[in-house]
Amino acid sequence: MGITIRPSSIHDDSHNSSGASSSCNTNATKKRWSNLMPFFVVLVVLAEIAFLGRLDIAKNAALLADSFYQFTSPSWSSLPAAAGDEVVLSGVDRRSEADGCEKWLEREDSVEYSRDFEKEPILVNGGDQRATSGLLVPIQASTRKETCYCHCHGHSWDSTRLTVVLDLDETLVCAYETSNRLYRPSTISTEYREHVKDLSCLSQDLCRTDWKSCAVGCKFGFNSDKKADATFGSPQLPETVGVLRSMESAQYYAENSMDLARRRGYSIVMTTSLSSDVPAGYFSWAEYDIMAPLEPKTEKALAAAFISNCGARNFRLQALEALEKADIKIDSYGNCHRNRDGRVEKVQALKRYKFSLAFENSNEEDYVTEKFLQSLVAGSVPVVVGAPNIQDFAPSPDSLLHIRELKDVESIAKTMKYLAGNDEAYNQTLRWKFEGPSDSFKALVDMAAVHSSCRLCIYLATKIREKEEKRPVFLKRPCKCTRSLETVYHLYVRERGRFEMESIFLRSSKLTLEALELAVLSKFESLKHVPIWKPERPESIRGGDKLKIYRIYPVGKTQKEALYTFRFEGDANFSSHIETNPCAKFEVIFV
Repeated sequence: MGITIRPSSIHDDSHNSSGASSSCNTNATKKRWSNLMPFFVVLVVLAEIAFLGRLDIAKNAALLADSFYQFTSPSWSSLPAAAGDEVVLSGVDRRSEADGCEKWLEREDSVEYSRDFEKEPILVNGGDQRATSGLLVPIQASTRKETCYCHCHGHSWDSTRLTVVLDLDETLVCAYETSNRLYRPSTISTEYREHVKDLSCLSQDLCRTDWKSCAVGCKFGFNSDKKADATFGSPQLPETVGVLRSMESAQYYAENSMDLARRRGYSIVMTTSLSSDVPAGYFSWAEYDIMAPLEPKTEKALAAAFISNCGARNFRLQALEALEKADIKIDSYGNCHRNRDGRVEKVQALKRYKFSLAFENSNEEDYVTEKFLQSLVAGSVPVVVGAPNIQDFAPSPDSLLHIRELKDVESIAKTMKYLAGNDEAYNQTLRWKFEGPSDSFKALVDMAAVHSSCRLCIYLATKIREKEEKRPVFLKRPCKCTRSLETVYHLYVRERGRFEMESIFLRSSKLTLEALELAVLSKFESLKHVPIWKPERPESIRGGDKLKIYRIYPVGKTQKEALYTFRFEGDANFSSHIETNPCAKFEVIFV
């Protein structure tokens, strides 16, 4: 039953008004206090901020707004929770609160870095952006065409122990790649000179590296006006970052081993090792037409060999001899055991053989050279003596034969004979040529879509930012936001080969590896992201527009870890990583 008050009878009913007036006054007072309560809370919060003195004026304002949102939000009422997975609090669900957290974190965690790498590029001394044509030949000064590769001065696409270039006098100059010192030996023999005309090398334009496409500003050369961020060669000053770059085996050049390089003062190591800071391997979609079509196997010999260094520090020559003793007919085009004229184009010759002896000069992890890659191009099944982890470089599990030890030769010879006489079994080893290589192979070769010199600049810029992130202004970033029963974590992610980070957010209720993958996919799909390898891969294996994640790993992991060895040990381990690494950064590999 309600009370109706008519305007005409207000004064007439004055004798009933005293009780109602008292009740109204009490209610009004309560209402005023209720309305003022949020402002008292805000004053308390401001007093705490002033006392702690931890946040600047801008952050105080942001915190004030956030606190006002929290304490005036209907979700602070104590109404019962709705049934179901989504807990609704007084008309505002947790998703709405989480969205508010995301916006707040985007604002609060956004701190400007002091260096803009577009305006102030990474500078590395010891290299040169000028491109020159040249020839690379092995130590024996062989001039056969198969050893000719383009060499951009300071940025070798490939390397052997000697670099041969023509100087202005059209005389040959030999230079050690590893020391950058030029040696002018006695006049090259006439026999050596007459073979030069048989060599073809890429032009200067084809050899040029497009530094504008690098994810960070990147310059190589010498600039006396500016302090370099790094320098190739041994560091001359204690504060200088020294870079060791070589594509040679550590078994021949001990300084290329990570441990020795560190002891000699190199902060950054660039070698064929996937455990090095910036791997500089031989593999590349651009240099090797790995998906080239197959050609008929017309040679009578089962295998071809191109071996010119007969003094290798492994058992490759013994393996060749053992295969011959096992009645494997081998056509040898190199200096070692030669029985065929070596003046041929290597890849074209290999296409006619069922097997290729991809015998490296050392058995070193990750040391996989053109010998193996050219076999893949030719569609000739590689029989490998070399890297103990060669299977990591295989386009499919059954695409190669591996002689790990000399005693394996007998069984490998039997397998070669079986495959040679069984078309169905042999064709199985080359199915990847039609169906595409494995995701692991694509993820490995895709790394080279970004030139190693550009990846060096990204590595340096990342280290510079990591150092800056130790400043107090970065350490004050909240990186997470808690409202009601939910905590929102702010994470960052970028594609491998890129530099700038994108924000993603995870909830405490779903702090899982699956949620991480879904958040990364959602973010990059919303950006209509195009993977960095897209223009480099052969068209037949580029795939569609749908993104597919191969690996997600913390920034700072080596490529050996990222591709093969690192895994979070379940959701609990991942959750612990997020809690102990505020604003954690990740890289993603798409395939």
